[in-house]
Amino acid sequence: MKLVVSIMPRTLEEAQQLDRLRYDGADVIEWRADFLDKNEILTVAPAVFEKFAGREILFTLRTRGEGGQIDLTSEEYLAIIQDIQSIYHPDYIDFEFYSHREVFEQMLEFSNLVLSYHNFQETPENMMEILSELTSLSPKLVKVSVMAHNEQEVLDLMNYTRGFKTLNPEQDYVTISMGKVGKISRLTADLTGSSWSYASVGEESAPGQIPLENMRRIRELLNED
Repeated sequence: MKLVVSIMPRTLEEAQQLDRLRYDGADVIEWRADFLDKNEILTVAPAVFEKFAGREILFTLRTRGEGGQIDLTSEEYLAIIQDIQSIYHPDYIDFEFYSHREVFEQMLEFSNLVLSYHNFQETPENMMEILSELTSLSPKLVKVSVMAHNEQEVLDLMNYTRGFKTLNPEQDYVTISMGKVGKISRLTADLTGSSWSYASVGEESAPGQIPLENMRRIRELLNED
């Protein structure tokens, strides 16, 4: 299981002042570019990629409809992603499949896609259909992050993940139940079949994230003989 930590600079200066050492315990650095104005993303990009050179980087442009900070047309969303990919070649590119399905065909040449679905209101009843459709597209990773309101919703998502991973062992999954009751899903990724779990350094990027230091300690305890 890899631990992912998000950085969310709001200005070029904030990006330049990020302390790389604070993130040494993370396996993947997620750059949440949606905290910037759309016209500033490519201006800030060199500072981010230089700061974390040699690290695995996930580029994420989380739109407001899926819990992010930016409003974009699908064409604007696609253009920014294509520019980042062509210039910087991040290890992973997050793509909000259900929000921008109409431009997905232009992403088919990307071999580093994290096809994602986010729902900050609920755990939808059609979770199996969502996981099935995303799996059928064979991205680098399938990512599903939904809000849990009770223990059963958490257990259901964990069970679905285990089932899909068993049937599709070559496919990597990242599934998360957000919120306090869903914290256990972040700790049991290895058990349920998730390849990643998200932790925080300072500011959380989603409800229920656990600090990186604690996640590393818990992972060490779980891996002890």
